[in-house]
Amino acid sequence: MQSTHAADDFDYVYRNVISIPHKFLTAAHKRFDRLRYTRRKILAGKAFAAECRGASLFADYQSGKSSIIRIYIEQNVVDYCYEIGLFPRDTPRETVARSQRKVIYISVSGTSTLMSFLEDILRAYGDPFPERGTLGNKKDRVLNYIREYETELLIFDEMNHLRIEAKATHVRIEATRVHNTLKDFLLGGCPVVFVGTLDAERKVFSDKQISARCRGKNRLFLGPLKWEHPDHRKCFQDYCGLVGLELHKHGFFSKRSNFIAKDTLACLFIAAGGYLGHASNIIAIASEFAHDEGAECVKWEHLSDACEEYTVGEGLADYNPFAAWTKKNLARRAA
Repeated sequence: MQSTHAADDFDYVYRNVISIPHKFLTAAHKRFDRLRYTRRKILAGKAFAAECRGASLFADYQSGKSSIIRIYIEQNVVDYCYEIGLFPRDTPRETVARSQRKVIYISVSGTSTLMSFLEDILRAYGDPFPERGTLGNKKDRVLNYIREYETELLIFDEMNHLRIEAKATHVRIEATRVHNTLKDFLLGGCPVVFVGTLDAERKVFSDKQISARCRGKNRLFLGPLKWEHPDHRKCFQDYCGLVGLELHKHGFFSKRSNFIAKDTLACLFIAAGGYLGHASNIIAIASEFAHDEGAECVKWEHLSDACEEYTVGEGLADYNPFAAWTKKNLARRAA
């Protein structure tokens, strides 16, 4: 069934309502579920002094990391809260997502001191006075919240703010204390997911104990995808095809936008640097160009203009693959 949204709703709907599944999102969600299952076993007293493993999701900026986390909380975690009776079924999903404490999302601030790090966690739990108290008091409150709510997973985003490689000795010492606290969560039986840019990966895994606990399939992949890899190419094609369908389904265009025609898909893949998140951003900008023009769907020229603004503008590539393909095709016809 097609729904209709006003043009002013586009950014909200595109970023918050439309959720496109893909194999790497599914793999991440399964891994989160597995970590939480282990945590529930520990909470049930199935093991003495049990430790937990962690997981990592490191990728380029705007690659889709936040969407994977948001969708997991809004869908998987909310469904779980209904299932175990934590909230009545008639409680709005957004209320459950905000109020639940089974999975805690923490955005790490740029200060990178242990004090600020603990305050970030306290804010995520809704502590009324996160700035109050000594270092020890704040850590005790964090641990109490984890026990009280039987938290099953801690997700730390923006781990690139960890200043473990800073030149100033006192800054490195503070970053090391943050590392040790993260390690304490794992040793204490509470799993952790580390999220951030590729720069964050080096910083987080500079601690060998954390690195060892996030090995194998716990190191989640989000890109860059490889065109020559059939599974990667199919994932990219399916994703872009579904975006075109969703734009039509939600009433933004009268016709389906075809992003999977052979040449379109190849150029979009290059423009996005092999990342689904960048492809999504390019399509969003192209959609706005198409709407302003009154077009019935997003076309080649809209994608080309969006690529010029986003791909070239953000430095993902030093040329516009759509424009380059058009120029080459025109030259071929003229020959």
